[in-house]
Amino acid sequence: MRADLHIHTFYSDGTLSPKEVVQIAKEKGLEAVAITDHNKIGAWEELNEAAKEVGMIPIKGCEINCKYQDKVVHLLAYGFENTPEFMKLIHLADDEMQRMSVDLVEELSKEYTQVSMADYEAYHYDVRQGGWKGLHYIHDRGITEKLFDGFKLYGKYNCDFTNYYFPKIKLLCEAIHKAGGVSVLAHPGEYYKNLNEAELKVVLEDLKGQGIDGIECYYPTHSELMTNTCEAFCEKYGLIRTVGSDEHGEFGKHAKVIEQTIGCVSKTITRNAIDKLTNSGGI
Repeated sequence: MRADLHIHTFYSDGTLSPKEVVQIAKEKGLEAVAITDHNKIGAWEELNEAAKEVGMIPIKGCEINCKYQDKVVHLLAYGFENTPEFMKLIHLADDEMQRMSVDLVEELSKEYTQVSMADYEAYHYDVRQGGWKGLHYIHDRGITEKLFDGFKLYGKYNCDFTNYYFPKIKLLCEAIHKAGGVSVLAHPGEYYKNLNEAELKVVLEDLKGQGIDGIECYYPTHSELMTNTCEAFCEKYGLIRTVGSDEHGEFGKHAKVIEQTIGCVSKTITRNAIDKLTNSGGI
């Protein structure tokens, strides 16, 4: 089946609405679609309604920041119920993301008179522009020339991901399973592109032990080695193979190094995989 299982809307840092996602996906001839906003699930109801109207399979999803070894990686959750335990971890991940920007603003306020916490708390931006509040605030206050220059400041002021308390991947996988969902490692090439095949297999073996049920094998920036290794690993252990563009709308066109638009990865996945992701086929 043709599907795109990794898409963002303005409910997190994209610019598209759920209905626009469905319209584009339909035009591209997709049969199934998932919105996986960062640490948020607000788009689900709109996606579900819009997809069913055009005969497309909607899949409930979320992309969650989590800790694994010395990295913060992204885990894609699908087909879950909103259990208190799982929602607590999603909210924790979102709170830590927000805290990164709060801490950055506090640091910048020591150097720039136009920046203050009171001003930041009162600040609002148009979510249809994509990105997030911290990026827009420091840009609108003249700290950065371009919106995307703000990315570098998080690292410069020690406010980047690894300094924050995101949920551990094993704990997150367990919560997803208890919620009736499945956990899929998002774009491993974003973290492990410099590993050789043997090194990558070692990491994937350990991640399997942490509780992942699948891997996003098919992703726009993946090398042939990354794709083939992940594909073979999933085949060996019966894990789910997914495909995703990581679409962010207009925001993504500026932030990404290559085109990552809905349906841009032509690889298909099986109906059995779709059933597992929609919580109708088990794991």
